[in-house]
Amino acid sequence: MNTRRLLKATTAAAAAVAALTLGSPAAVASPAAAQAGPPTTTASTASAAATSVYIWATNVNVRYDGADADCVHYPSRGSCVKIVATVSRTTAEGMCQHPGEEIVDSGYRNRWWTLLKLPDGTIGWVNNIYIQGGEKIAGVPDCGW
Repeated sequence: MNTRRLLKATTAAAAAVAALTLGSPAAVASPAAAQAGPPTTTASTASAAATSVYIWATNVNVRYDGADADCVHYPSRGSCVKIVATVSRTTAEGMCQHPGEEIVDSGYRNRWWTLLKLPDGTIGWVNNIYIQGGEKIAGVPDCGW
C-alpha cells in the first residue's frame, strides 16, 4: 500500500472516531470531558471508514470506558472495565485497530484490539482473537493515536 493511501485510511479512521458522541480526540483523552454512558455514534455515522468484520465467538465482551484515557490508548480488560455489550456470532463495523493487552484463549495469543461499531450504534473494543481474520484484520486501519 502506498504512503498516500495509508495516510488517507488512517486519517479517515481518526476522523471516524472523533465523530463519536464521546467527543473530539482531545475530549476522549480527557476523562473529565468523556460521557458517563456507553459510547454511541452520532446520526452522521462514522461508517465511511469502517470495514465489516465478523465476531465468530459467543458471549464476547465489548469493552469501553471513555472516562479512562488508558482504555482509549491501550485497550485492555483492566483499563476498559465497562462492558458495554456482549455479542455472539455477529457482524459489526471495524473502525480501527490498536495494540493493547495480550489476550490468551484456546491456545491463541493476540495483542491487537479492534474498535467496533455494533449495529445498535454502541462503540467498544474487542480483541482480534475473537474476530475472523487473524492477528491483524485486513481492511481495518490502525487507529491514528
